[in-house]
Amino acid sequence: MTKGIPFIGSVTRWWEGVRARVRLAVGAGLVAVIGLTGLTPNVLFDLTLSWPYAALIAAVGWGRSGLAFGPMTMLILFGFAQDVTASAPLGCYALVNLATYGASAGVSQTFDIERSRGMNYGLPVLMLIMGMVLVWLLASFASAHVVRVFPLISALLATIFLHMLIAPVFDLGIRRGGSAGAVG
Repeated sequence: MTKGIPFIGSVTRWWEGVRARVRLAVGAGLVAVIGLTGLTPNVLFDLTLSWPYAALIAAVGWGRSGLAFGPMTMLILFGFAQDVTASAPLGCYALVNLATYGASAGVSQTFDIERSRGMNYGLPVLMLIMGMVLVWLLASFASAHVVRVFPLISALLATIFLHMLIAPVFDLGIRRGGSAGAVG
């Protein structure tokens, strides 16, 4: 059982030395895999499982590193893919992803306390909740009636759970307090 621990340590050390573009590509690949897996049937014992919104997790994680063109481009592409797969009006999910990304960047810059528990757990959860509220509002406006909330709450809980597992993948390694664009 202790054979896996050195492997995790070596992966962690490798990840700390990886450039921001590679981190962005790995995170984008993970979002794509989660999104494509979500297109498969999600039924277990005649119960439909809620699937997490991986693009929101990426928006929150990438937003903590500040605003940048690369993450915004990826979030727009993921948003259009979500629009097509969910039969939503084109641009809805891109808008939600960008708004969540911008809010996460703004909150992270405002509360520049990188290692506190509130920043690591509480604020990302609030950003995910904000993103899901935007999804609910846009779905309600697009359908011209109030959409049921329970499916979105269950998707939110799945998204928060997945966020707790994969959030470090979306850390672009950009240092706070240094010069603009400094990668560390």
